Amino acid sequence: MGISNADRERMIHDVSVVIHSAASVRFDEPLRIATSSNVRATKRVIDFCYELQNLKVYVHVSTTYCHCHQKELREEVSPALITPTNLLNITEWMDDSMLESLEPKLYEGRPNSYTFTKAVAEVLVQEHATSLPAVIVRPSIITGTAKEPFAGWIDNFNGPTGLLIALAKGVLTSVYGDISKVTDFIPVDMVANCVIAAAWSRGTGRTQKLSVYNMSSGADNPLTWQYFMDCVQKMPYKIPSKLTFRYPQPRHTNSKLLHKVRMFFQHYLVAQAGDVALWAVGKKPILSRLYDKVENHLDMLEYFSTKEWYFYNDNVRALYSELNATDKDVFNFDVKTIEWKPYLLSYCFGIREFVLKEDLSTVEEGKRQLARLYVVSKVSSLILILGAWRVLKMISLDPIDMVYTASSFIQELVDGV
Repeated sequence: MGISNADRERMIHDVSVVIHSAASVRFDEPLRIATSSNVRATKRVIDFCYELQNLKVYVHVSTTYCHCHQKELREEVSPALITPTNLLNITEWMDDSMLESLEPKLYEGRPNSYTFTKAVAEVLVQEHATSLPAVIVRPSIITGTAKEPFAGWIDNFNGPTGLLIALAKGVLTSVYGDISKVTDFIPVDMVANCVIAAAWSRGTGRTQKLSVYNMSSGADNPLTWQYFMDCVQKMPYKIPSKLTFRYPQPRHTNSKLLHKVRMFFQHYLVAQAGDVALWAVGKKPILSRLYDKVENHLDMLEYFSTKEWYFYNDNVRALYSELNATDKDVFNFDVKTIEWKPYLLSYCFGIREFVLKEDLSTVEEGKRQLARLYVVSKVSSLILILGAWRVLKMISLDPIDMVYTASSFIQELVDGV
């Protein structure tokens, strides 16, 4: 575990609470690596917990999406098709092709190795729950803080954070998903407060069994993708980054065909043209590779942006009700108190300040960059239109007839979707 002997001895005598929140959050990890990160690592932490002389509670942080192949998720551990021990064994001796052939059956409809291995890790915790004081906390999609240490604080690119940055910088212009569906964001400080409360409840003996807490917002304070986009789509213009790549035009669609068309014309062709320009001036072409990564990331998120789930949270409600008035204020994790519009705005400010490291003093510089990119965008569009017009004239086609035919086709396409 990378712990020195001296630190290990100190922990054995002094540590009474263990919070295990480390995991691989890459959705596309090979099964062998995901198993090592999410299951084998859990086993090592549990084994170490048995050495702790004063252990009061072990808190295992999982995810509400561990059983995302089901429409509803209750606050209980569900069995997987394979035991943790057997999964650890087969990832030791099977080669990659054999493991890959087993994935469709093992995953039971889950989209990736992350959600599957998190489910198996929960079973591992359950197996030890009779001899180890354990609880499981399942956050949904973790986003910036609601209050502490600062409103909107975030320190990584995971989940919606990376999506918002890509949209704001003009790297991404189209997002595919069902805008009527409820997404499930949860502020990270509320997750931390729930973890602390769960540790307190189990560690002080208020609960004697393995309790599972679905720390999510959808059941009590639902947020749709539509409302999310409505709240954030103007932020790239209000607080633009000084490092904006091109003029942002964030759009959300529930038509996969329209999304693919946009990705081809607004991303693929732009990347190809940009790489040609880079090559022409003697620099290494990088844009096509960048957009391949963006598209792969979007493909992985598609499963979650086109569906919705209902996460029961009776245990979370009961846990919150155990707190006195003072603790409810200090360790608030009541999702009903979230006002989504101001929260999402502070989240966008937080991304700019804490992730992009751009404070508000650079907003004016960002606006000047945005103005330049707007001109570039319009001039580029005009050149493209005139170029296409010229080509059509050269091949003896009537551009007006072509425009009319294309417009009619596009209108029929839009009406159909």
